[in-house]
Amino acid sequence: MSRKTSPNEDNKNCFTKNEIDYLNKNFYQLAGSNEKIDRTRFRDLLTDDFEIDDSLLMDRVFRCLDLDSDNYINHDEFMRGMSILLKGSIEEKMKFCFRVYDLNGDNYISKEEMYQMLKNTLIRVVEEDEDGVKELVEIILKKMDTDHDGRVSELDWNTTIEKDNLLLEAFGKCLANEKAIERYLQPAYDECETEESPKKLLSFPHINLNQFDPRNKKRKMIYDTYNKGLTLPEVPTNTNIVEQNNTVEGEKTEESEDPTQQNNTQGAAR
Repeated sequence: MSRKTSPNEDNKNCFTKNEIDYLNKNFYQLAGSNEKIDRTRFRDLLTDDFEIDDSLLMDRVFRCLDLDSDNYINHDEFMRGMSILLKGSIEEKMKFCFRVYDLNGDNYISKEEMYQMLKNTLIRVVEEDEDGVKELVEIILKKMDTDHDGRVSELDWNTTIEKDNLLLEAFGKCLANEKAIERYLQPAYDECETEESPKKLLSFPHINLNQFDPRNKKRKMIYDTYNKGLTLPEVPTNTNIVEQNNTVEGEKTEESEDPTQQNNTQGAAR
């Protein structure tokens, strides 16, 4: 019987081999000999690499990823968390953000929770007064509370975010933006530089991937393979692709020589 694959496992497979290797390396750097990341080190990761610096929300992100509630992030929890933060679908991010914002875990985001999160963010960032925060809570609640029960259920949340993705982090930053993701994963791409990686290939200004040229065809094949998330094919060392192509074309030319010339040659030999 085949085992059903969970969404988290499917999403984990979106990482390239180099990205997975880098994530493993980063995990063990943070975890040390304990092979688990404690709260302090994980908060440092969120702040330094993902620009998440709200103390309340950093704690909530940690708790949501700490699935076994042992106050540590183990390897599996780390990989699952990174799959959401770095390459999660909009549905996965919607579910994750709702869990983060549901401070007491009752499957609702209450007005009090909204106020606590927005007060923590707005007063710290823009020095908004408490009355201004309360007004903002009422505006957001009116927009999100689709069943008018005075709180936001997960159904209310999903319905609202599906209509307007900009509200995904309405109560504070708890996801990594594209620039932070690119910067965090850059070491994984740098490791590809020893191979014929896209970054290296495209550094030659005289090479145009759209030109019909054997060198460009080879490079485009590698570039497309990389973009699909597969491992790069090995490029034989000390091999000149152009010379190989010329040799093959030369053999084809000899094979396609005019038959009448071959007959004349045979007649002269007789």
